[in-house]
Order: sequence, then C-alpha cells, then structure tokens
Amino acid sequence: MAGLSRREVLRNLAGAGSAAALLPITGAMAQPAMLTRPIPSTGEAMPVVGLGTWQVFDVGADAAARRPLTEVVRLLAESGGKMIDSSPMYGRAEGVTGDLVAELGLRPRVFLATKVWTRGRDPGSRRCGALPNCSAATRST
Repeated sequence: MAGLSRREVLRNLAGAGSAAALLPITGAMAQPAMLTRPIPSTGEAMPVVGLGTWQVFDVGADAAARRPLTEVVRLLAESGGKMIDSSPMYGRAEGVTGDLVAELGLRPRVFLATKVWTRGRDPGSRRCGALPNCSAATRST
C-alpha cells in the first residue's frame, strides 16, 4: 500500500468491510470459529488476534475520520473478536476507541487492553494502584 495516505487506506478498509457485511452468509460460507486461548488467571477464552489502535485511531473528534473506524470496531465484534489494544501513548486513539465502543454498545463484549508506561516495577505498581480497574493481581506482579 505504498503511496496511499492514511485516509485512503481507511476509506478502502471501510469499503471492504461494508462490502463484506452485504454478502449473504450461508452454511457453506460460514466463517470458522475464531481461534482462542484461555486467559491463565480466569480461563476466559480470548481470541488470539485483536485490533491495534496505534496511529489509525488517533483521529480526535472528526466524525468523518471516525466513521470507518466505527465500522472496523463493529466488524471486529461481529466476527467474534474481543481484544482491542490501546495506550495513552497513542495520542487520542485510546479516547476515540472508548467512544466508539460505547457508541456501539460493545463494552460488555470487548476486552480493552492498555499499558502503564513507567520504568521499573515499583513505579508501575504505584501507577496501577491509581487506576480504578487495575486488579490486585496485576498490582502484585
């Protein structure tokens, strides 16, 4: 895709997603189940492939730029995907991701992964302790 702008790539991705959504799914065309692995601490099945948000989701409040991203998140969940990776270091991507997941009503169905950026275990533990959803197990590792 050398030479394509980010806007062109997103437009093409959204177009491909829209076309795929219009295709009838029959028994012969049904997608195989998504490959999963259990989360060791809970046993919850997690797909081995997820969605990364670095660069592409860093679009801010621009509705036109968010439109194809909404379709990507919708198709991920519709296809059995759960894992969405983001970070505060990705600019506005983490906020945009959260907005899209909320708008689509997908929060109960997706697993949002983020990062705690520090140097060393002790600062990381302190930072994690300040986060409302950081578990005790995470703080002690």
